[in-house]
This record gives sequence, C-alpha cells and structure tokens, in this order.
Amino acid sequence: MEQDLLVIKDLCTQFKTDRGVFPAVSGLDITIRKGEILCIVGESGSGKTVASLSLMQLLPSSGSIASGQIRFEGTDLLKLKKKEIGQIRGKSIAMIFQDPMVALDPVFTCGSQIVEAIRIHDKRSYAAARERTLELLKLVGIAHPERVFDAYPHELSGGMCQRIMIAMALSCNPKLLIADEPTTALDVTVQAQILELLKRIRDELGMSIMLITHDLGVVAEMADRVAVMYAGKIMEVGDARTVFKQPQHPYTQGLLKSIPHLDREGERLYSISGSVPSISAMPEGCRFAPRCPHAAELCRRREPQMIAGDGGCFVRCWMLDQAWEEEEAG
Repeated sequence: MEQDLLVIKDLCTQFKTDRGVFPAVSGLDITIRKGEILCIVGESGSGKTVASLSLMQLLPSSGSIASGQIRFEGTDLLKLKKKEIGQIRGKSIAMIFQDPMVALDPVFTCGSQIVEAIRIHDKRSYAAARERTLELLKLVGIAHPERVFDAYPHELSGGMCQRIMIAMALSCNPKLLIADEPTTALDVTVQAQILELLKRIRDELGMSIMLITHDLGVVAEMADRVAVMYAGKIMEVGDARTVFKQPQHPYTQGLLKSIPHLDREGERLYSISGSVPSISAMPEGCRFAPRCPHAAELCRRREPQMIAGDGGCFVRCWMLDQAWEEEEAG
C-alpha cells in the first residue's frame, strides 16, 4: 500500500478585502502519495495557487488560514512555529514559482542565490555549496554551469531561469516539489524540455510533485493522478487515465471538450459559458451550477459532497447522488 506524504484536510484559506473577509479555498482535501505526480488543474481563479501558498505558508498579509489540517509525514504544519516551518520550507518541501524572472533576485548572480539556499539549511562551507550548485546546474541540463553560475537573471533566457529555479528547489533534496505553472511563459520546445526534466528528476530522486497547471496537455503528459479544482473546491479527483477517458463532473467534461483538435478543422472551439465566480460572490449550492448545462434546482439550492464515482474517482456532483434521482423523479 502506497504511503501518503501529504494530506490536506478541510482547508479554508480566506482573504480580507474592503468588503469583508471571504474564503478563496474552502473545504479543500488533497492527498499526495510518495513518489507520485499529482496535477491540480482548473481555470485561472480556481484557487490552485492559493492552495500551494497555503501549504508553504507564504500567503500575502491579507490572507490567512482559517481552519483545516496540512499533515506532512504525519505532522500538522499548521501547528508548528514559524522557525519550525522555516526549517521545512525549502528543505523538505520546495516550490517552483510561476515567473522565474520575478522570483529570482536581479541584483545577485544565479549561482550565489542557489548557494544561499543550500547554506540556509545545510551548514556547509561556501566552497562545498558552490560545488553542489554546479552539480545541480548540470542535473537540470545546463551545458556551461560555471558560466551560468556567475550570470545575472537578466542575462539568461526564460527557459534558463526556469532551470535555475528548479536547481534551487532541488538544492536540499526535497521530498515534495510544488511546481506552480512552471512552463506558462515558455515556448513549446522549452516547455517539453522542462516537463521531461521534472519527470526524470522524479524518477531519479523519488520525490513527489504537486504540479499546478491549467494546461490539460501538460496534465496528460505528467500526471499519475488529477485533481480538478473550481472556485476553491476540488470537483473531481482520480487516476489520470480514468479522468481523461471517463470524466464524470460536468466541469471536467467541459475542460476536456475545450481542448483544440487538429483533426477538427473548421469546427467552432467549445468553451464553457460564464466565468469563475469572485470569492465575494460565490453562488449558493454547487459552485459550478450557474455554468453547468445539467444544473437542476437541487444544484442551485444545496452544495454537493464528494462521493465515490466510477473507476475509483471521487466527484462533487449531485448527478451521481441518489438525491438527484429522487428530485428528478419528482
């Protein structure tokens, strides 16, 4: 039986605004097993990044975790002190941020930033940290590590900077790597290289990866399991092959129908009507109901719970619940 590395249970993350305090993530449940790649997919505004920042406890000042558990190797991270979290963050759990050009400090060389990350958690000498940095640069496929070590971020391409960020994240051999849209700003060729690099590193080091994306092509390439997120909640979770071949939630079905196909030239591209609701204007009942082509009165009135679907998936939808059939039968 596979062991769970991370278990997020009933997490609620809220933000303070001029109009009050509103939850951006509510009742979030996520499990990541040792050595697996879990992809969290959904439109912009679904709460994917907020979930990852909650895990890392790197929320902006307006955000806070109201309730829930984040258990990593059996320890609830929300009960730890700031110093204890600092010892875990970057060492046992590392993160690759969306935009490497923003995440890297422009006034320090790339090599010095990786060296600093190593020496924060590992009290080795500068020379030893530098040697480790050069090894990491080679690991992530950089051909001239000595030259890149002394380069500033603005002197490198987006793809090179993303490799620097991956090297920094791997510097202390983390057990869990969080990659938040790691290929968004990259061209297709570099994107493929980065994804292949992440898979290779997972296989070589045996770490788990939480990959956050809105690109279903990336999910198909990378995921062992998929969690489909919408408006701060998980709508469907299961084995990647099952979710792609037999999507059960209307939102998952809509996302998959929206993928362009080269063999359907001349057909109008499908799109889900409407948009993700604001955190200050969440609908009653099912959060997807205002955009769902199958929504009934029950969906608009009561929020569904996660129930077991086909193929080992779990789905948050009334259509899979007996209450739906009873309501439809009148």
